[in-house]
Amino acid sequence: MLSMNRTALSLSTRAVAAPLVALAFLVLAHVIWLALPAQATMALMSEHGPVEGLNVALYVAVAALVVLWRRPEDDWRLWTSLAIVMLAFAAREMDWHKAFTGTSVLKFSFFLRDGQPLHRVVAAAVLLPVALASAYLVLRQGPVLLGGLRRLDPVAVTVVVFALTLVVGKVADRAPAILAEEHGIVLSANVRAWQTSMEEVMELALAFLVALGAWQHRQRDPMP
Repeated sequence: MLSMNRTALSLSTRAVAAPLVALAFLVLAHVIWLALPAQATMALMSEHGPVEGLNVALYVAVAALVVLWRRPEDDWRLWTSLAIVMLAFAAREMDWHKAFTGTSVLKFSFFLRDGQPLHRVVAAAVLLPVALASAYLVLRQGPVLLGGLRRLDPVAVTVVVFALTLVVGKVADRAPAILAEEHGIVLSANVRAWQTSMEEVMELALAFLVALGAWQHRQRDPMP
């Protein structure tokens, strides 16, 4: 009984790691916003700026870590899918989804009417592995995640925190356009700097959360 209690305490203690990482980056976003003038914050967080470049490098590094830190008993589809998704994140951060066609290949309209036939075929070939990898992670690993959450498994908690952090980043990304287009609200320079800092810094947290989850998975007791 004492051993079981210690195990449960250890799991719950390690489970708070991901929320603490997300909280640290949330605080960092606000520190940057408060410490720098709005113009300096925007320059730091700009497209193809220092933070975005760091993000790309981290996504690629984490893709490699996922492979290097795999366990012998791991299903190859798990670590392959994670690596593919991380590389897709890096490509998206570099705007490769629209760099070669002039329009985003992530929109249905590209395949329905906007894209040229050859571009559609190439885009579909590139996106298919990403779609399959994402589907595998959601459909095959989703039930495992739900089971892990019931016992506060650290990896499961980290995955949930990753998803929530991703949502926060995307909401911060889309908020200015939605407010301007649908409500006619234009953000002030100071609020825009805060929004941009939130978006970019929380996106920066994603790579660290995936690395944390990979390390937590590696530290699990070997399966019998």
